[in-house]
Amino acid sequence: MDTSPSLGLTPPVLSYFCVYNPSLSQSEENTKDQILYYTANKVVPADVKMKQVGLAQALVSVAASFATSQPTQNVHSQKHRLVFLQPEPGFWIHMCVELAVHRRQISDAKGKEKLVTEYLDADLSDHALECLLQVGYEQFNLLNGTMAWMLYEDDAPGVAPSRQRTRSLMHAIEEFFSAWIWQWDFSRLDTLLFGAIFNSIPTQPLQRANYLRLQDLDRQWHQAHPYLAHILVLDDRGSLIYRSPSLGLGDVRTLRKYVLKRCDAHHLHLNKQRQRSLEKQALEKKQSTLKAITKSLSQAQLLSYFKPAASSASASAPTSSSASIDSRTANINANANDDTEDTHTPDDAASLESDGVFLTGMIQATMEDMNGDEHAVTKQELVRVFLNTPSDADAVTMDDTLTEYYLVIYRDARQLLWSFLLPLDQEHDVDAILADIELYAALSQLVAHANTRSLVDAVCDDMDTVQKKTYVPWI
Repeated sequence: MDTSPSLGLTPPVLSYFCVYNPSLSQSEENTKDQILYYTANKVVPADVKMKQVGLAQALVSVAASFATSQPTQNVHSQKHRLVFLQPEPGFWIHMCVELAVHRRQISDAKGKEKLVTEYLDADLSDHALECLLQVGYEQFNLLNGTMAWMLYEDDAPGVAPSRQRTRSLMHAIEEFFSAWIWQWDFSRLDTLLFGAIFNSIPTQPLQRANYLRLQDLDRQWHQAHPYLAHILVLDDRGSLIYRSPSLGLGDVRTLRKYVLKRCDAHHLHLNKQRQRSLEKQALEKKQSTLKAITKSLSQAQLLSYFKPAASSASASAPTSSSASIDSRTANINANANDDTEDTHTPDDAASLESDGVFLTGMIQATMEDMNGDEHAVTKQELVRVFLNTPSDADAVTMDDTLTEYYLVIYRDARQLLWSFLLPLDQEHDVDAILADIELYAALSQLVAHANTRSLVDAVCDDMDTVQKKTYVPWI
């Protein structure tokens, strides 16, 4: 078996990824206790894991001795790129990326061919790799809170975390990062993270009058439903249309990424559902046509078998029987074609959601029974998020204090994404409110109200006007 390296370009790949906290181990012999999560592209022995984490700590410590303004973020080697991120005091996210490799054959001065291997260090952007880890931590923080809060909660400083909390944190880290990191495509890193690197939020320009109407609508909704703390409105491409003035921009960036992820997952589910429906209809049509033809042929053969073969009248019977078979087959095919004209197309399936749909909270889903038939069901899918923005606009909080909310996402008939944030406080029984179908009826009615619809139409007109002004035709 030939194990020689192949010629050409090999793209960069993730070698290993880990999350650790040095304070969790009391001695060097217990280095494994500080590793909260570890994964690699191949099987790695436990001692190698500890050596890799020990090397990462040593590099950070050496760099810290030079009194730099910020901790070490990356280290270059001949074959790898080491990236470090300290999202919280004491917690480190570290990954190692194998550089892209270009192998080619060249001839030396004597005409002999030899293999030349070149490691493409310049193809990986340090800033893009750092932002990749930062974006991952922000999404983890949005759905789980800070790692320190999960590990220590309200314990006094210096108290060792319980084994149960440590396991809970390890499970949360594994559940989030294991499904995310192996989707990275380092060859397209700069393109995929363009928005993350510049940390920007695309915004739809609105007329001042329309923005003030949205702000007034937000105020009216909060007065009518005090449990609604903040509102965020995005278009179907993720551009910001409106946010409550009390909702911080940092939280808007993080929420926007998550809302778009849920919207993409919903579109993917709809496409799979439509594909299954079309395949099922095609199979049923094929089976019904085959059964009808088989039944007609069987009846005709039985009739012709018992006909007397001597008479001339009976001699023509098979011919008439065959004609009847052809006519019946033609009728069957015609009926089958008539049935296909009434089947739902993907556009018809899309029209089933023309009135809007909830992406979180009380959502519509499909369940398959024992016979393979799909039925629409309603289920509760609650999403908790942790934000720096307090629930009370006038409240003053510390920088590291997070407020927990329930996030309800609604996509209206104009494909706008409405995000409603309900804080978990003692003033309102939010769990009971979210379990009541009346909440979702009220929210959908608020969005579908005549005043809201006229405002949404005006906002969409503003968006169309901007697109027409900025459109540049190809020459």
